[in-house]
Amino acid sequence: MADFPAVGHSYLVDFQKFKVKLTFSSATSLSYTVVNPDGSAGQSETVTIRVEPIGPQLFLVTWQEGDKTTVVHIEDYANNTIITNITNPDLSFEQHHGAFTEIDGAPAGEAPLTYAHDIRPLFRDQDVACMTPKGVKLADPAWMCVAANAQRVFDVLQAGIMPPDGKWSNDKLTLFKNWMDDGLHA
Repeated sequence: MADFPAVGHSYLVDFQKFKVKLTFSSATSLSYTVVNPDGSAGQSETVTIRVEPIGPQLFLVTWQEGDKTTVVHIEDYANNTIITNITNPDLSFEQHHGAFTEIDGAPAGEAPLTYAHDIRPLFRDQDVACMTPKGVKLADPAWMCVAANAQRVFDVLQAGIMPPDGKWSNDKLTLFKNWMDDGLHA
């Protein structure tokens, strides 16, 4: 989504009860890191997001985390505010209002793209199950981090051969290519 202003940027969001760093590598990929009260990094995950414009500089951003937590944001880039709605795995519900500021550039030493955190979440369980009998080990970071294997997977993704139910978006393909260009980190 070309008009989503967050792509390529990082933000520090203060929800008063907690702070979180959001890094948007594309319109379909978000990495979040909880910022502990002492400023150290806490829980972190890269998730696949859906973005829908709902007004001028106003976006609905949704995702599901690995533990099945669902998150729905209303992100207002005109006023630098976010309302987050969280449904936890135990089905409890939370809503928090926060303000955000853009973090200039990536902090020194920020981790590169990795297969485990940035690429593997893009593959669904059904993709892994479909490709394993064909000798394509999408669930094996060591196998995927071999340049020839990564290129083989990228080629079939780019050609639209995999997944069988529809070609990946350009954002996902770009993220995969950036991971390969960044050194194929596990």
